[in-house]
Amino acid sequence: MFYLLKKLAHYLTANSRHGTHSPFVYTLADELIYNKNISRSFSLIDDIQWYYMQQLHKQKEDFLVLSLKDISVDEIAVLQEDYFMIFLKDVHRGEAENLWAAMQADQRFIVLIDFFEFGVLCKRTEQPKETFKLRYPYRLY
Repeated sequence: MFYLLKKLAHYLTANSRHGTHSPFVYTLADELIYNKNISRSFSLIDDIQWYYMQQLHKQKEDFLVLSLKDISVDEIAVLQEDYFMIFLKDVHRGEAENLWAAMQADQRFIVLIDFFEFGVLCKRTEQPKETFKLRYPYRLY
């Protein structure tokens, strides 16, 4: 029950593409996440990977999907050096929520996107540190 209340609170306080002050995150939100006119897979994570493979010529090996179980913030900080983007599952369940909060406070992590269902970590040294809270597009998946 508490999890569902957290999910509702996230949805009500999160942004769509509007209110997102990063051109990088705004473009992702506008061209992919909230774009109703594109074909979709069964997974937003897969669609984000596909988007950057098309737009920035990234490879599947440039992305990592992790669970926050049995991993530390320091280990994730080291991993981010090797990947363009890391997807972190279940960031609002159990102990993972504490790790997610620690990552948001840690200066080694530059861009964090919180979709509630999962988090995204992207090391972009060309922009200031910020955590973005975006609405998961439930009606599209």
